[in-house]
Amino acid sequence: MWQGALFIVRRLLKPEQRINLENLETGALVLVDESELVNALFRGEVTFSDQSGSHHPKKLEPDLASFSPEVVEAAHWRLRVIEPLLKLPEKEVTAERVKQWVEEVRRENPEAGGKLKQAVSRASVYRWIKAYRHSGNDIRSLLPKVEKRGGTGKSRLKQETTAVVDAVLKEQWYRPEKVGLDDLLALVAARLEKENRLRPQADHLVMPSRATVARRIKALDQQEITEAQQGKRIANRQFSQSEKMQYPQLPYERVEIDHTRCDSLVIDERDNLPLGRPTLTYCLDLATRYPLGYYLGFEPPSYFTVMECLYHTIAPKGDVRELYGTEHDWATYGVPGTLVVDNGKEFIGQDLNDACEMLGIVLQQCPVMTPELKAGVERHFRSLNTGIFHTLPGTTFSNIFERGEYDSVKQACISLAELEKALVLFLVDIYAERFHRGLGGIPARHWEKAAATHLVPRLPPSKDELSILLGRVDWRVLQPSGIRFECLRYNAPTLGKLRNTLDGEKVKIKYHPGDLSRIYVFDPHEKCYSEVPALDQEYTQGLSFWKHRLIRRLAAQETERVDLAALGRARQKIQALVDQARSRKRVRMRSKVARWDGKAPQSLEQKQDSGVTDTQSSKAVTPEITTSLDTIVYEFDYNLPPSRRDE
Repeated sequence: MWQGALFIVRRLLKPEQRINLENLETGALVLVDESELVNALFRGEVTFSDQSGSHHPKKLEPDLASFSPEVVEAAHWRLRVIEPLLKLPEKEVTAERVKQWVEEVRRENPEAGGKLKQAVSRASVYRWIKAYRHSGNDIRSLLPKVEKRGGTGKSRLKQETTAVVDAVLKEQWYRPEKVGLDDLLALVAARLEKENRLRPQADHLVMPSRATVARRIKALDQQEITEAQQGKRIANRQFSQSEKMQYPQLPYERVEIDHTRCDSLVIDERDNLPLGRPTLTYCLDLATRYPLGYYLGFEPPSYFTVMECLYHTIAPKGDVRELYGTEHDWATYGVPGTLVVDNGKEFIGQDLNDACEMLGIVLQQCPVMTPELKAGVERHFRSLNTGIFHTLPGTTFSNIFERGEYDSVKQACISLAELEKALVLFLVDIYAERFHRGLGGIPARHWEKAAATHLVPRLPPSKDELSILLGRVDWRVLQPSGIRFECLRYNAPTLGKLRNTLDGEKVKIKYHPGDLSRIYVFDPHEKCYSEVPALDQEYTQGLSFWKHRLIRRLAAQETERVDLAALGRARQKIQALVDQARSRKRVRMRSKVARWDGKAPQSLEQKQDSGVTDTQSSKAVTPEITTSLDTIVYEFDYNLPPSRRDE
């Protein structure tokens, strides 16, 4: 097979060393140099078909080590039998010569055979010589075809019995519910008994043995069984072979983001009691394996954590030496080209889509249950666990079996700020500076090489605009008194002109989930956002969206109409309950109130100006808090439907 056509070699022309080929499809004769075909063979452009002239490439045969020693020994013995005849010219290998040689072999080897070394005959010698020469003197052509002998692989059951067994297997084995072999045998027996009632005694079907049914189960298509029992996705993952991923060439070309709960307990700096396990949201560059940004805190996975992580990824981080005492600079900054996410609710909403579209980021969502499509960040979480989290006192390890009798609560002595410092030191001074086996080099050196040659990071238009673009999206109607959002009033002089031009249409707003003291209103005519402050700055200063929702729920239980006074009273009551619960030592209780008790996160531009990291100011681990501490539990997240009072 050469150049898409099948040829047969007709003759070799000497001394020109040229080969005469005939195209089997057209009959055309082609004269080519022998060296040309030899070079094409080693380039993979020439393959040889089998004896039947099949157009399909010949399958690679197993080597001698794949066969039993008895079979290999028989092949060597056959070669010794025909070897003297192979040395003779083909014209001298006559029938009489072969007959004489066979008789001589029989005299010298009266017990030549055994099972595999069969008694030598003239026909077998001719067959061995032909197979050996046709294979290009490959000894594997002389291996006995033991798999074709006897009844191996052939059913000895009657066709009717086989049909009954196959019908039971199709009904019972190809379904999610588990069925044991004994149950299958009982069903087969019942089906055969019913069948035998209609047959004469001499024609009764015999019950197959347990081993026979087990062999038939083993012979079934295991991929089809797995697909029927566990689903197509799991079957594809189990039986398909993953191809090598084509990694990007430039930094920030493909960025993967995901969350994980750290395998380490942190303590409250005030009373040294455990608070719980913080959540890490992390961005990794796939081209250089260099860490790009993170968010570490007690907020559960939400758009807030994604927003903070993306801001840290895009913004420069030139102050890590002063803040954390690292030996190296954290050199990364810029807007990602492609952001790879999974199907978490924080990744599939309008908020992230809106931010990525305006920042020019391609948002690539992986199919459900396909962690292998963002294997870089998934594998990096394991490196973080083994490299830093599992080495600190108070680690919870990856599972209870690994933890053994280690008491994580008693051993915990690391605060959230100390954990963050250890994390940054590990990322910048250890992980980025050591050899990465999958990358084949050091991440920091790859980044430096790219930065010195062809890396031009994309930047947002401005710091303020980046804060707006990453905010959450909502829609509200402009009223003469301003904008009513979550029972809070926002107003500014610039809204009057915009209200008249919109004529009752809803306006797009953006807000920071960690700070409700202001929102940003979009002017569709001027194509810009304007900042609108909350009227009650005392109540909203540093107020998070989650905390405000909790206060609203408690206030709504006590008054029919939620107003600012009711919100203030509810906030004071919850704070009193939190103060009482702070003295309790249960980690679950403390982790609930820690999220309320922690300071609200600063706005993005405030963090950029002050150099304070996100995680130095937020504490909590679950999206719930106990307001009566033992009986009443409120559970919700950032994605609750809006209240009817806000419409």
